[in-house]
Amino acid sequence: MERYSKTHKSKWQSQYSEEFKLKVCNEYINGNDGIRFLEKKHGLGNSRLTTWLKLYGLGIRKTIYLPLDIMTAKKKPVGNSNEALSLKLLRKQLEDALLEKELYRRMVEVAERELHIDIKKKSGTK
Repeated sequence: MERYSKTHKSKWQSQYSEEFKLKVCNEYINGNDGIRFLEKKHGLGNSRLTTWLKLYGLGIRKTIYLPLDIMTAKKKPVGNSNEALSLKLLRKQLEDALLEKELYRRMVEVAERELHIDIKKKSGTK
């Protein structure tokens, strides 16, 4: 297989054969080597292989990061007694606020019904 379809004196004018381009792209897709390693191995310029992968629609492999069991074991236990008490207090305050809101809503409804006046603010009023 020929590396170049045309030879030029300058490396900036090199035109690579389709065979060579596909060979290098397949070597990247099927192998474990990175783009930069293969570019150096075959004497290609920076981002040349990336351009070929885009040209042929092969895409670039995504790096997959897997969590290590060692790292998860070193994590601190979530929360302590102060945080648990604080969370419990906040939940109680939220429940009280929701009950108070419901109480005010019902008071307004009863007052409107018994006094026959509009207490709720209507939209568009000045």
